[in-house]
This record gives sequence, C-alpha cells and structure tokens, in this order.
Amino acid sequence: MHSDTTPSEAVTAAESRRSAPQQTFPRPVTGVDLLLAGLAVVVGPGVVAVLVIVTGVALDQPWLVSIAIPLATIAAGVSLYMALLRRGWAGRDLGFVRARRRSLWHLLWEVPLLWVTALLLTILIGTLIGIGPAETTSTTSNSADALALGAVGVLATAVCVTILVPALEEILFRRLLFGWLEQRFGIAAALGGSAIVFGVVHVVPPVILLQFLIGLGAALLVRAHRTLWAPLALHGLNNGTVTVVAVTLLQ
Repeated sequence: MHSDTTPSEAVTAAESRRSAPQQTFPRPVTGVDLLLAGLAVVVGPGVVAVLVIVTGVALDQPWLVSIAIPLATIAAGVSLYMALLRRGWAGRDLGFVRARRRSLWHLLWEVPLLWVTALLLTILIGTLIGIGPAETTSTTSNSADALALGAVGVLATAVCVTILVPALEEILFRRLLFGWLEQRFGIAAALGGSAIVFGVVHVVPPVILLQFLIGLGAALLVRAHRTLWAPLALHGLNNGTVTVVAVTLLQ
C-alpha cells in the first residue's frame, strides 16, 4: 500500500516524537479515575471514622476512638484499590515502581534538602504575612488527645500517619492528580496544581503553606525519578517528624 508521507515528513514526525516531553507515568489518567479515587479516599473512610468515634464516645470506650485513624486508613486503602481495580488499573500502574531516570540514592540528599527548605520558607513567609505557629495550637492539642489513648493507639496511629496515609496521598495527588494535570496542561501545571491542591486540603493556614511546599518538592521528586517511592520518602519524613514531636510533647 502506497504512503503519501514523504521521507522528510517522516523524519520531522520522528524528531517531533523524540522532542515531545515524556509523560511521568505510562498509563494515562482519566477524569473518572481521578473523581472515583477522590471519593474513595474521602467518603468511605469518613463514614468509618465517624461511626467508630461516635460508638466509642457513646459506649465510653476510649480504645475505640484510638483506632479511628487506623480503621479509616484501612478503609481508604481498600476503597481506593477497589475503585481503581474496577477501572482496569494494575498494581504497577499506581506508581510504586523502580526508578527510571535517577538512582534513589540521590534521595539521601534530595529529601533532607527539600524538607529543610520547605520548613525554612514556611517560617520566613509565615513571619512576613503574619501566620504563626500559634494558630496550630488546637491542632496539636487534638493530636495529643488522640495519642493519649493508649500505647496500641499511639503505635497504630504513628504507622498510619507516617507510612500508610502518605502512600495513599501520593497515589491520589502525585499519581492521579499530577498525571491528569500533566496530560492536559503540561508539566508546569502538574507541578503547581498538585502542590496547591495538596496544600489547600490541609485547611489550617500555616499547615497549608508548609504542605504546599512539601507537595511541590514531592512533585519535583516524582518527575525526576518517575516513581512514587521518591515523594513518599519526603512525605514520610515530614509526617514522621510531626509524629515524633507530637509524642514528645506528651512526655
């Protein structure tokens, strides 16, 4: 069958494909994927957490309240997995794959540098615009109340906050939201947009600022390494540090 494409046009098309920016992950993300995943990590876990807390308070059983976060985290993981499974996603599509661009050994300096930079910028910008840590007092108090509910509750909550919750959030923000924005608007929109949304969902002003910067660093890491293991390291370090501080305050 004769082709109307000239040799020069074929060369131009090949060069165009090579020069086009490669997507961070092979599998595309649809709007339905993103919507279902968002609902999965909000609705199901929210219902579970409310039911457990209300039951624990009604029955005067503090241990039930202490496991609200772990149970909600498990519900979020199961809901997210089922939602994406029904959409034809496989485990490798989630993003926890072998790094394709840079060795993960670079994370030994990249993660601490990004975390310290985010913290310093949060302090600097927060001071300039009048947002101080005093506004987070109630949040710290609530965390302390939750951690005071027993050793098992402390351990389970620490594991969830440091490892499991960050892993779920990385799938939602750095795999699905980032991927959807990248496909439609380009890498700059994916970097900035995913960081903004990640910051805003944390609600408290000083936390929004810090989490925006953490989100931006995480987005840079996922783009550089092409795997969610990279941003998870930064996310886990941040949440782990907060958990250690919260536990220390109870001593």
